[in-house]
Amino acid sequence: MKQSTKVTLLSLLVFPGIGHLVLKKYAIGFGFIASFTYLLLGLVKDIHDKTQQVIESIIRGEIPIEVSAIRQALIDQGALENPNLTNISYILLIIWAIAAFDAYRIANKDSKKVDSTEQSS
Repeated sequence: MKQSTKVTLLSLLVFPGIGHLVLKKYAIGFGFIASFTYLLLGLVKDIHDKTQQVIESIIRGEIPIEVSAIRQALIDQGALENPNLTNISYILLIIWAIAAFDAYRIANKDSKKVDSTEQSS
């Protein structure tokens, strides 16, 4: 398997920035990992906090145990259909795509350098 394919798949299927670590581009790799992790943990924490409030309302008996009532409570809390959460999700996808593309680009550039040095020898 070509190096460019390997690092692209690692960045796409495992975690953004892992391909950069394989390429020994540690600063860029940890930058992608840190930014993606920070946003992802913030998103999960925000959703968790909002759903926890709905769960507590259900336990107190303020919300009936019906799917439509629970769904509406989640929408009212902002856990569903929240534009801010949607925007963060899009940013996460963009970071993921950029990380995969950049790993591919760096691996291709490095392989071209190796090819050109081999041909000149």
